[in-house]
Amino acid sequence: MHKLHCSLRPHVCQARYASTSSTPYPFPSHAHPTAHQIFHLPIGASQQDVKARYYELVRVHHPDSSHGRDLSPLVRRHRFQAITAAYDVLRGRKSAASMNGPGDIYRQEIERRRRAQAAYAASRMRSEHAYQHPSGAQWSASADDRWKDRIILFVGLMALGAGLGPALVWPSYTASYQAHLTASQNLAAARREAREHGEERRREISKRVKEYKEKEAREQAEREGKAGVA
Repeated sequence: MHKLHCSLRPHVCQARYASTSSTPYPFPSHAHPTAHQIFHLPIGASQQDVKARYYELVRVHHPDSSHGRDLSPLVRRHRFQAITAAYDVLRGRKSAASMNGPGDIYRQEIERRRRAQAAYAASRMRSEHAYQHPSGAQWSASADDRWKDRIILFVGLMALGAGLGPALVWPSYTASYQAHLTASQNLAAARREAREHGEERRREISKRVKEYKEKEAREQAEREGKAGVA
């Protein structure tokens, strides 16, 4: 089942097993990493640590970043999408269950249809064994009946492939486009938050410089006053 899933979603499997680049916070190589594992943070980390680590991960793992050029664009978008989902989880915007990708949905659907097909085959086998002559000899279908069964099975498999094919191809394209759009939006948000953080720091530095100058002026006035009295 794991091989079937990898054949349907190759970029997901490549993201899991591709070698990580020499970065301080490499993307986890195992399947289904948690939000804390993606951010390389312990459980209970502060929101300030989460935001600071998010800036670092965006800088390193953004699809347009110079890092990870040895990976395919699909892998880079998948990783950045996972980082964005992990950030929303750590910020309390989404639940941890929302990190499950669309591949899990397809895998569950394929598994459900496989079980239904196996149950149908087992039912047919039991029905064939039930048709026996009174003497105990097993009933055997004629050549025409066997050909009809094969034709019906072939048509059923073709219908299954025709119905499942678009469901696998179209969401893959949509998810890829949505991931690229989300990556661009999150990069813009990260840059905006970085600018706001920089403006706050500049205001704080200006405030401290002003307070220091006022303190120096008061001390200078006190020294001059004491000198005049003496």
